[in-house]
Amino acid sequence: MHAIRIHQPGDPSVLVYEEVSNPEPGPGEVRVRLRAAGVNHRDIWVRQGAFGAFSEPLIPGSDGAGEIDALGPGARDYAVGQKVVISPGVSCGRCVFCLSGQQNSCPHYRILDGTYAEQIVVPVQNVVPMPSGLTFIEAASIGIPFVTAEDFLTRAQAVSGQTIVVWGANGGVGLATIQLARIRGMRILAIVRSNAFVERLKQVGASDVIVWDGKALLTPDILNMTGSKGCDIVVDSLGQISFMQSLDMVRRGGTVISVGSTAGGKIQMELGQFFRRRLTMLGAYMGSSAILPRILTLFARGTLVPEIDKTFPLQEARDAHIHMESQRLFGKIVLDI
Repeated sequence: MHAIRIHQPGDPSVLVYEEVSNPEPGPGEVRVRLRAAGVNHRDIWVRQGAFGAFSEPLIPGSDGAGEIDALGPGARDYAVGQKVVISPGVSCGRCVFCLSGQQNSCPHYRILDGTYAEQIVVPVQNVVPMPSGLTFIEAASIGIPFVTAEDFLTRAQAVSGQTIVVWGANGGVGLATIQLARIRGMRILAIVRSNAFVERLKQVGASDVIVWDGKALLTPDILNMTGSKGCDIVVDSLGQISFMQSLDMVRRGGTVISVGSTAGGKIQMELGQFFRRRLTMLGAYMGSSAILPRILTLFARGTLVPEIDKTFPLQEARDAHIHMESQRLFGKIVLDI
């Protein structure tokens, strides 16, 4: 088969399209002939070596969709030829967290790699039936963004009538947050860096859109738009350049959700502004395995809609990463395999 592999960390040039051996499923595993793979910002961090060096060449990619083409011993409930979506979270399945449906709190939890390829072998519990009405490209765009956003909105107890601020609203997690907040009946204040996204964000569900130059303080705008109260929830995926503003713009007793640090991960803060205002700081990292099947049903019904920015052939994964790092995208980038 063909795959994209990384032999050493670096810039997009380290993504190498090459021929590798076909993987074979072991006990309790299935092999999926992938037709599409979603590109996430996590893939950039993997490529850069943010999670450590590689002991052997690594195939990146966590989201994907395709057809089962081989079953390992003991792999039940699925058949060869069945269309499936990859569930990216892998856990032990035995600890108290896994047994209570909180797989992403498992001490052994990880997000799988390997979808930038024509085939992948995964545990049978890491595939979900693909509903009719979705293309492979659309199905591959859903996993990490929507599972993550649904998990943190549930944990933050997001409800109708609340106001939520979404930084980086044009990206995959940002748009997933907007759609899931919309169906909850929330007021959504979206922050982006380009006027080109304003009308599209309103079509997706944003109540108001703020165009930010990357430097200005937005807290006065948010306070003005909320009658000086501040918002109920802030979703911050940028990190270093935005997090202190997030703390300032949320109301007393509100919640700040950290879901990434695409603009740097180091901050300095005075703890008093956190505990004196009774704030909740919530770290977001994927979600339980029960979320993806439920989310896919909402897509099949048309309640949620995939937002695809651009597709690239597998062999052009370098260009896909360059496009993602340009920050000009609106929605998901997907590799067509």
